[in-house]
Amino acid sequence: MNPYIEKLKQFLLSEPPTFQDENANSILELLCYYYCSANTVDNASIRCQFHAAENALPKLTIEEYDAFFGITTHLCASYEKKAFMDGVQVGMRLFQELNDVPTK
Repeated sequence: MNPYIEKLKQFLLSEPPTFQDENANSILELLCYYYCSANTVDNASIRCQFHAAENALPKLTIEEYDAFFGITTHLCASYEKKAFMDGVQVGMRLFQELNDVPTK
């Protein structure tokens, strides 16, 4: 292997980056955060589903309602993040396969 590449890899292992966002543990997570912040997935269908959920839960106390929506929005954000990160990884794998880049 190229000695410069090997030295760069060793440096990156010994000096992990620090991220401003405490929820990001990798460059991919940081990229996901900024992409999703700039490109919201909110649309009429999602708003309609949230409205339906609001109408289906009138018997809950405000605390229960807030807890339900907290869980719901966290789940939505988790699915969004997973889909983005998986999409990037699949895209990179496709690039490797199309360009005959060796994989491990």
